[in-house]
Amino acid sequence: MVEPLGVPEVQVADGIFALGVASGDPDSTSVALWTRLVGELPDALDLVWEMAYDDSFAQLAATGSTPISIGFAHSAHVVAEALPPGSEFFYRFKVGSQISPVGRTRTMAAVGSAPSSLRLAVSSCQLMETGNWAAHDDIARADVDLVIWLGDFIYGGGGSSQLEGRAHQGPTPVSLGAYRDRYAQYRRDPALQASSAAHPWVATWDDNEVENDYGSGVDPDRRQAAYQAWWEHMPTRLSAPGSSGFDVYRSIDAGTLCRIDLLDVRQYADGSTLLGDAQRQWLTQALDHDATWTIVGSPVLLSGLLVPIDSLLPEGQTTLLPYSWDGYPEERAWLAGELAKRPNRICVSGDLHVAAVLEVTADPADRTLTAVATELMAPPISSTFPDQYAAALPFLPLANSHIGYLDNIQGWMLVDVQPGRVMAEFRSVVDIGDPASPVEAGARYEIRAGDPTPFRL
Repeated sequence: MVEPLGVPEVQVADGIFALGVASGDPDSTSVALWTRLVGELPDALDLVWEMAYDDSFAQLAATGSTPISIGFAHSAHVVAEALPPGSEFFYRFKVGSQISPVGRTRTMAAVGSAPSSLRLAVSSCQLMETGNWAAHDDIARADVDLVIWLGDFIYGGGGSSQLEGRAHQGPTPVSLGAYRDRYAQYRRDPALQASSAAHPWVATWDDNEVENDYGSGVDPDRRQAAYQAWWEHMPTRLSAPGSSGFDVYRSIDAGTLCRIDLLDVRQYADGSTLLGDAQRQWLTQALDHDATWTIVGSPVLLSGLLVPIDSLLPEGQTTLLPYSWDGYPEERAWLAGELAKRPNRICVSGDLHVAAVLEVTADPADRTLTAVATELMAPPISSTFPDQYAAALPFLPLANSHIGYLDNIQGWMLVDVQPGRVMAEFRSVVDIGDPASPVEAGARYEIRAGDPTPFRL
């Protein structure tokens, strides 16, 4: 039996847990727990954490104490270990007289076991200024095992919004303090807190965590500040970033049912490669496994997009999305070849601010090629498709035969992985201007084991 620890006698004010709690990066016997304290605090203090089998904390599964300090913005990253596989837990933090909100999390299936299902919530792109986050409330209420976050957790710029309370505070962040403030503003949103507390997350980043459309040439001091702030606000077991970079690509396993390989498509992009040599070597090895299904999480479009109207392309560009796999056709052909080596491989992606189902080939312009995988693009939480390109959306499937479904919505995607099939359901927010908006079930697709062709239900 696990006995509770004594709570440190520290004088702290009310409201120190205003950013909520979250968990993430689960494996079969452990999970990372996160919170960040705000307000008037000592430079350093100890924080007690508890995990229990019920939300009354009558029976503790694990407990401990972790030091936090001003150097990492009083953020806490705890890896709770020696937990039973495939189990649900509740967790909280304590310091002084203050107790955090209660979160719910779970461990993944035991190594070698064959779970009957893995239910995933997938989304990205939550520009606060363009919409409220009813999608996060819907995720919080959903029966899912894991949230896959594909980037653009925060945005720069702004300072104005037509929606009450949604304007960015302060200028575009370039310093560590400014990035921390932007994350704190986003983390204070009650809907985001709800989905963060309801399920474990596994998160990667896209570009807006640093700067719109950045690559390896971004100012290194700004990049370092952005990476540290991302780590300080994410429920991850990764160690804090060092000055030489920060590898966030990694895998999550669910027994013999599924492996999730999460990519970083920004940090190493330099014109000749999107992934970089080390990540490419890691992915080659990660794709070599015995699980029934592989899900590759790419923050940007993999399967490609041919633009039917040349005048829509910015001057000097040959593709609408040069930062995506379209800008790296040789690397896309390589990945398509790797995906073709085994059946039952799916890509989930984001960034484009639409929902889509596409077939992956080595070259989207070559209509003679057969699909090697299905790509499921999750809709954004609240970011909107650019007005200047909206007129072209209905014509994109005409020029892109690999597009099976395309819809300009906000929301999220439910992916249910089963041994014989993967089911995808697109969840659409009716009105992103309304924080209490209904969220409706939309298009549903099935990918059957052994067949990379998606079928609409």
